[in-house]
Amino acid sequence: MSKKVTTIKDIAERLNVSIATVSRALRGSTDIKRETKLAVMEMAKEMDYHPNLLASSLSSKKSKILGVVVPTINRQFWSNSISGIENIAYGLGYKVMIFQSAESFQKEVEIVETLANSRVDGILLALSKETNSYGHIQNIMDRGIPVLLFERVCSEINSSKVTTDDLNGSKEVVQHLITRGKRKIAYLSGPMSLGVCEARLTGYKEAHEENRLSFDPDLILELDDFTYEAAEKALKKLWEGRTRPDALFCFADILAIGALEAGKKLGIKIPEELAIAGFGNDDISRFVSPSLTTMSQPSFEMGQLAADLILKEINSEEDLTEPHYKTIKPELIIREST
Repeated sequence: MSKKVTTIKDIAERLNVSIATVSRALRGSTDIKRETKLAVMEMAKEMDYHPNLLASSLSSKKSKILGVVVPTINRQFWSNSISGIENIAYGLGYKVMIFQSAESFQKEVEIVETLANSRVDGILLALSKETNSYGHIQNIMDRGIPVLLFERVCSEINSSKVTTDDLNGSKEVVQHLITRGKRKIAYLSGPMSLGVCEARLTGYKEAHEENRLSFDPDLILELDDFTYEAAEKALKKLWEGRTRPDALFCFADILAIGALEAGKKLGIKIPEELAIAGFGNDDISRFVSPSLTTMSQPSFEMGQLAADLILKEINSEEDLTEPHYKTIKPELIIREST
Protein backbone atom coordinates (compact mmCIF):
# COMPACT_ATOMS: atom_id res chain seq x y z
CA MET A 1 0.00 0.00 0.00
CA SER A 2 1.37 3.42 -0.95
CA LYS A 3 1.92 6.01 1.76
CA LYS A 4 -0.53 8.95 1.87
CA VAL A 5 1.13 12.15 0.72
CA THR A 6 1.07 14.89 3.36
CA THR A 7 -0.45 18.19 2.19
CA ILE A 8 -0.52 21.72 3.53
CA LYS A 9 -4.13 21.09 4.55
CA ASP A 10 -3.03 18.16 6.76
CA ILE A 11 -0.51 20.35 8.58
CA ALA A 12 -3.09 23.13 9.03
CA GLU A 13 -5.61 20.71 10.55
CA ARG A 14 -3.05 19.28 12.98
CA LEU A 15 -2.05 22.77 14.17
CA ASN A 16 -5.57 24.22 13.98
CA VAL A 17 -4.42 27.12 11.80
CA SER A 18 -5.42 28.24 8.31
CA ILE A 19 -3.96 26.76 5.12
CA ALA A 20 -2.79 30.27 4.18
CA THR A 21 -0.80 30.51 7.42
CA VAL A 22 0.96 27.20 6.73
CA SER A 23 1.69 28.26 3.16
CA ARG A 24 3.21 31.57 4.26
CA ALA A 25 5.28 29.86 6.96
CA LEU A 26 6.72 27.34 4.50
CA ARG A 27 7.60 30.16 2.11
CA GLY A 28 9.50 31.95 4.87
CA SER A 29 7.11 34.89 5.04
CA THR A 30 7.90 37.54 7.68
CA ASP A 31 4.28 38.56 8.29
CA ILE A 32 3.50 35.74 10.74
CA LYS A 33 4.76 35.13 14.28
CA ARG A 34 8.09 33.38 14.73
CA GLU A 35 6.50 30.84 17.09
CA THR A 36 3.88 29.94 14.48
CA LYS A 37 6.52 29.57 11.77
CA LEU A 38 8.62 27.25 13.95
CA ALA A 39 5.55 25.16 14.83
CA VAL A 40 4.69 24.77 11.15
CA MET A 41 8.25 23.80 10.22
CA GLU A 42 8.44 21.23 13.02
CA MET A 43 5.08 19.72 12.10
CA ALA A 44 6.05 19.59 8.42
CA LYS A 45 9.18 17.65 9.36
CA GLU A 46 7.25 15.34 11.69
CA MET A 47 4.65 14.59 9.00
CA ASP A 48 7.32 14.15 6.28
CA TYR A 49 5.88 16.95 4.17
CA HIS A 50 7.44 17.65 0.75
CA PRO A 51 6.36 20.57 -1.43
CA ASN A 52 4.60 19.87 -4.75
CA LEU A 53 6.87 21.70 -7.17
CA LEU A 54 4.41 21.46 -10.04
CA ALA A 55 1.64 23.01 -7.96
CA SER A 56 4.02 25.73 -6.83
CA SER A 57 4.99 26.49 -10.42
CA LEU A 58 1.33 26.71 -11.44
CA SER A 59 0.62 29.32 -8.80
CA SER A 60 3.84 31.33 -9.22
CA LYS A 61 4.20 30.73 -12.99
CA LYS A 62 7.85 29.87 -12.26
CA SER A 63 9.24 26.38 -11.69
CA LYS A 64 12.80 27.62 -10.92
CA ILE A 65 14.04 24.74 -13.12
CA LEU A 66 16.19 24.90 -16.26
CA GLY A 67 16.35 22.11 -18.82
CA VAL A 68 19.72 21.29 -20.40
CA VAL A 69 20.07 19.06 -23.47
CA VAL A 70 23.51 17.98 -24.71
CA PRO A 71 24.58 15.31 -27.23
CA THR A 72 26.41 13.29 -24.57
CA ILE A 73 27.70 13.73 -21.04
CA ASN A 74 30.75 11.49 -21.39
CA ARG A 75 32.87 14.11 -23.17
CA GLN A 76 34.66 16.66 -21.03
CA PHE A 77 33.46 19.66 -23.01
CA TRP A 78 29.81 18.87 -22.31
CA SER A 79 30.28 17.89 -18.66
CA ASN A 80 32.27 21.08 -18.03
CA SER A 81 29.57 23.16 -19.74
CA ILE A 82 26.91 21.57 -17.54
CA SER A 83 29.00 22.37 -14.45
CA GLY A 84 29.17 26.00 -15.55
CA ILE A 85 25.41 26.12 -16.07
CA GLU A 86 24.75 24.62 -12.64
CA ASN A 87 27.25 26.98 -11.02
CA ILE A 88 25.19 30.00 -12.07
CA ALA A 89 21.74 28.41 -11.82
CA TYR A 90 22.13 27.02 -8.29
CA GLY A 91 23.54 30.32 -7.09
CA LEU A 92 20.30 31.99 -8.18
CA GLY A 93 18.02 29.35 -6.67
CA TYR A 94 17.41 27.32 -9.84
CA LYS A 95 17.67 23.56 -10.31
CA VAL A 96 18.89 21.92 -13.51
CA MET A 97 17.39 18.93 -15.34
CA ILE A 98 20.01 17.31 -17.62
CA PHE A 99 19.27 15.14 -20.66
CA GLN A 100 21.46 13.72 -23.42
CA SER A 101 20.18 13.28 -26.96
CA ALA A 102 22.79 10.62 -27.83
CA GLU A 103 23.17 12.47 -31.16
CA SER A 104 19.59 11.47 -32.08
CA PHE A 105 17.22 14.01 -33.64
CA GLN A 106 14.14 12.04 -32.58
CA LYS A 107 15.34 11.79 -29.00
CA GLU A 108 16.11 15.53 -28.98
CA VAL A 109 12.56 16.30 -30.15
CA GLU A 110 11.06 14.10 -27.43
CA ILE A 111 13.29 15.56 -24.71
CA VAL A 112 12.47 19.16 -25.63
CA GLU A 113 8.74 18.39 -25.58
CA THR A 114 9.07 16.63 -22.21
CA LEU A 115 10.90 19.61 -20.73
CA ALA A 116 8.27 22.03 -22.03
CA ASN A 117 5.46 19.92 -20.60
CA SER A 118 7.33 19.79 -17.29
CA ARG A 119 7.02 23.59 -17.15
CA VAL A 120 10.73 24.38 -17.03
CA ASP A 121 11.46 28.10 -17.11
CA GLY A 122 13.94 27.79 -19.98
CA ILE A 123 15.92 25.32 -22.09
CA LEU A 124 19.63 25.35 -22.94
CA LEU A 125 20.25 23.15 -25.97
CA ALA A 126 23.21 21.87 -28.00
CA LEU A 127 21.95 20.32 -31.23
CA SER A 128 22.46 16.65 -32.09
CA LYS A 129 24.47 15.76 -35.19
CA GLU A 130 21.26 14.51 -36.85
CA THR A 131 19.32 17.74 -36.34
CA ASN A 132 18.66 19.58 -39.59
CA SER A 133 15.11 20.81 -38.99
CA TYR A 134 14.15 23.03 -36.11
CA GLY A 135 10.36 23.11 -35.84
CA HIS A 136 10.45 21.50 -32.39
CA ILE A 137 12.56 24.38 -31.08
CA GLN A 138 10.45 27.08 -32.70
CA ASN A 139 7.31 25.45 -31.32
CA ILE A 140 8.67 25.66 -27.77
CA MET A 141 9.65 29.30 -28.23
CA ASP A 142 6.19 30.09 -29.63
CA ARG A 143 4.77 28.71 -26.38
CA GLY A 144 6.71 31.37 -24.49
CA ILE A 145 9.56 29.20 -23.19
CA PRO A 146 12.99 30.80 -23.70
CA VAL A 147 15.53 28.65 -25.55
CA LEU A 148 19.27 29.30 -25.71
CA LEU A 149 21.46 27.37 -28.14
CA PHE A 150 25.08 26.82 -27.17
CA GLU A 151 28.16 25.50 -29.00
CA ARG A 152 26.10 23.62 -31.60
CA VAL A 153 23.76 26.26 -32.99
CA CYS A 154 21.86 27.06 -36.20
CA SER A 155 21.01 30.26 -38.04
CA GLU A 156 17.39 29.22 -38.66
CA ILE A 157 16.31 29.84 -35.05
CA ASN A 158 16.21 33.42 -33.78
CA SER A 159 17.19 32.65 -30.19
CA SER A 160 20.06 33.68 -27.94
CA LYS A 161 23.26 31.77 -28.69
CA VAL A 162 26.68 31.18 -27.12
CA THR A 163 29.44 29.80 -29.33
CA THR A 164 33.20 29.39 -29.58
CA ASP A 165 35.03 31.40 -32.25
CA ASP A 166 35.55 28.15 -34.14
CA LEU A 167 36.59 29.66 -37.46
CA ASN A 168 39.43 31.81 -36.10
CA GLY A 169 40.41 29.17 -33.55
CA SER A 170 40.78 26.61 -36.32
CA LYS A 171 42.69 29.09 -38.47
CA GLU A 172 45.14 29.74 -35.63
CA VAL A 173 45.85 26.03 -35.16
CA VAL A 174 46.58 25.56 -38.87
CA GLN A 175 48.70 28.73 -38.93
CA HIS A 176 50.74 27.28 -36.07
CA LEU A 177 51.31 24.07 -38.05
CA ILE A 178 52.38 26.11 -41.08
CA THR A 179 54.92 28.05 -39.00
CA ARG A 180 56.33 24.67 -37.97
CA GLY A 181 57.13 24.08 -41.64
CA LYS A 182 54.18 21.78 -42.35
CA ARG A 183 52.66 22.00 -45.83
CA LYS A 184 50.55 18.84 -46.28
CA ILE A 185 48.08 19.33 -43.45
CA ALA A 186 45.24 16.84 -43.15
CA TYR A 187 41.99 17.57 -41.32
CA LEU A 188 39.73 15.13 -39.48
CA SER A 189 36.28 16.70 -39.21
CA GLY A 190 33.04 15.73 -37.56
CA PRO A 191 29.75 15.63 -39.55
CA MET A 192 29.39 18.66 -41.81
CA SER A 193 25.71 18.82 -40.85
CA LEU A 194 26.98 20.58 -37.72
CA GLY A 195 27.71 24.28 -38.12
CA VAL A 196 30.66 24.02 -35.75
CA CYS A 197 32.32 21.43 -38.04
CA GLU A 198 31.75 23.62 -41.06
CA ALA A 199 33.20 26.66 -39.27
CA ARG A 200 36.40 24.82 -38.34
CA LEU A 201 36.80 23.55 -41.90
CA THR A 202 36.40 27.13 -43.14
CA GLY A 203 39.17 28.22 -40.77
CA TYR A 204 41.38 25.40 -42.05
CA LYS A 205 40.85 26.55 -45.65
CA GLU A 206 41.32 30.24 -44.88
CA ALA A 207 44.66 29.57 -43.20
CA HIS A 208 45.84 27.86 -46.39
CA GLU A 209 44.55 30.68 -48.58
CA GLU A 210 46.15 33.40 -46.46
CA ASN A 211 49.51 31.59 -46.69
CA ARG A 212 49.05 30.96 -50.44
CA LEU A 213 49.05 27.24 -49.93
CA SER A 214 46.85 24.81 -51.80
CA PHE A 215 45.24 21.93 -49.92
CA ASP A 216 44.48 18.44 -51.13
CA PRO A 217 40.76 17.52 -50.77
CA ASP A 218 41.90 13.93 -50.20
CA LEU A 219 43.45 15.09 -46.92
CA ILE A 220 40.06 16.20 -45.53
CA LEU A 221 38.10 13.35 -43.97
CA GLU A 222 34.60 13.72 -42.53
CA LEU A 223 33.97 11.32 -39.66
CA ASP A 224 30.52 10.35 -38.46
CA ASP A 225 31.58 9.45 -34.92
CA PHE A 226 33.72 11.24 -32.34
CA THR A 227 35.66 8.17 -31.19
CA TYR A 228 39.26 7.00 -30.81
CA GLU A 229 38.52 4.09 -33.14
CA ALA A 230 37.19 6.34 -35.93
CA ALA A 231 40.33 8.48 -35.72
CA GLU A 232 42.57 5.42 -35.80
CA LYS A 233 40.95 4.16 -39.01
CA ALA A 234 41.14 7.63 -40.54
CA LEU A 235 44.85 8.04 -39.86
CA LYS A 236 45.59 4.61 -41.31
CA LYS A 237 43.68 5.60 -44.46
CA LEU A 238 45.56 8.89 -44.73
CA TRP A 239 48.96 7.26 -44.18
CA GLU A 240 48.30 4.68 -46.87
CA GLY A 241 46.83 7.24 -49.29
CA ARG A 242 48.21 8.95 -52.36
CA THR A 243 49.47 11.98 -50.42
CA ARG A 244 50.99 11.30 -47.03
CA PRO A 245 50.36 14.24 -44.66
CA ASP A 246 53.06 15.88 -42.55
CA ALA A 247 50.53 17.33 -40.08
CA LEU A 248 47.06 16.47 -38.83
CA PHE A 249 44.52 18.87 -37.37
CA CYS A 250 41.56 17.22 -35.64
CA PHE A 251 38.13 18.66 -34.92
CA ALA A 252 38.28 17.48 -31.29
CA ASP A 253 40.88 16.20 -28.84
CA ILE A 254 39.29 12.76 -28.75
CA LEU A 255 40.09 12.39 -32.46
CA ALA A 256 43.59 13.83 -32.06
CA ILE A 257 44.42 11.41 -29.23
CA GLY A 258 43.02 8.49 -31.21
CA ALA A 259 45.21 9.51 -34.16
CA LEU A 260 48.23 9.95 -31.91
CA GLU A 261 47.91 6.46 -30.50
CA ALA A 262 47.33 5.05 -34.00
CA GLY A 263 50.47 6.84 -35.18
CA LYS A 264 52.51 5.05 -32.53
CA LYS A 265 51.19 1.68 -33.73
CA LEU A 266 52.18 2.59 -37.29
CA GLY A 267 55.67 3.60 -36.17
CA ILE A 268 55.20 7.25 -37.11
CA LYS A 269 57.53 9.73 -35.42
CA ILE A 270 55.50 12.51 -33.80
CA PRO A 271 55.94 15.40 -34.42
CA GLU A 272 58.95 14.88 -36.77
CA GLU A 273 57.03 12.92 -39.43
CA LEU A 274 53.54 13.94 -38.40
CA ALA A 275 52.54 16.84 -36.18
CA ILE A 276 49.13 16.41 -34.52
CA ALA A 277 46.86 19.11 -33.04
CA GLY A 278 43.39 18.95 -31.53
CA PHE A 279 40.63 21.27 -30.34
CA GLY A 280 39.14 21.40 -26.84
CA ASN A 281 42.01 20.98 -24.36
CA ASP A 282 40.53 17.97 -22.56
CA ASP A 283 42.45 17.14 -19.37
CA ILE A 284 43.87 13.98 -20.91
CA SER A 285 45.60 16.00 -23.65
CA ARG A 286 48.25 17.05 -21.11
CA PHE A 287 49.06 13.50 -20.09
CA VAL A 288 49.29 11.58 -23.36
CA SER A 289 52.77 11.15 -24.80
CA PRO A 290 53.73 13.28 -26.58
CA SER A 291 51.45 15.84 -24.92
CA LEU A 292 48.88 17.28 -27.31
CA THR A 293 48.89 20.74 -28.86
CA THR A 294 45.29 21.93 -28.82
CA MET A 295 42.95 24.90 -28.92
CA SER A 296 41.56 25.41 -25.43
CA GLN A 297 37.81 25.97 -25.19
CA PRO A 298 36.62 27.59 -21.95
CA SER A 299 33.69 25.18 -21.66
CA PHE A 300 32.92 25.91 -17.99
CA GLU A 301 32.81 29.64 -18.74
CA MET A 302 30.59 28.95 -21.77
CA GLY A 303 28.11 27.18 -19.49
CA GLN A 304 28.20 30.06 -17.03
CA LEU A 305 27.58 32.62 -19.76
CA ALA A 306 24.75 30.56 -21.27
CA ALA A 307 23.02 30.22 -17.90
CA ASP A 308 23.48 33.88 -17.10
CA LEU A 309 21.93 34.97 -20.41
CA ILE A 310 18.88 32.72 -20.26
CA LEU A 311 18.18 33.58 -16.61
CA LYS A 312 18.31 37.28 -17.43
CA GLU A 313 15.81 36.63 -20.22
CA ILE A 314 13.57 34.57 -17.92
CA ASN A 315 13.56 37.16 -15.14
CA SER A 316 13.39 40.30 -17.28
CA GLU A 317 10.19 42.29 -16.92
CA GLU A 318 10.48 43.30 -20.58
CA ASP A 319 10.29 41.11 -23.68
CA LEU A 320 13.64 40.39 -25.32
CA THR A 321 13.69 42.55 -28.46
CA GLU A 322 16.90 41.09 -29.89
CA PRO A 323 18.47 37.75 -28.91
CA HIS A 324 21.93 37.81 -27.37
CA TYR A 325 24.73 36.28 -29.43
CA LYS A 326 27.98 35.80 -27.54
CA THR A 327 31.21 34.31 -28.93
CA ILE A 328 34.00 33.05 -26.70
CA LYS A 329 37.59 33.22 -27.94
CA PRO A 330 39.62 30.01 -27.54
CA GLU A 331 43.35 29.92 -26.72
CA LEU A 332 46.10 27.95 -28.46
CA ILE A 333 48.01 25.61 -26.13
CA ILE A 334 51.31 24.47 -27.71
CA ARG A 335 52.71 21.16 -26.50
CA GLU A 336 54.99 18.36 -27.69
CA SER A 337 52.85 16.90 -30.49
CA THR A 338 53.68 19.76 -32.87
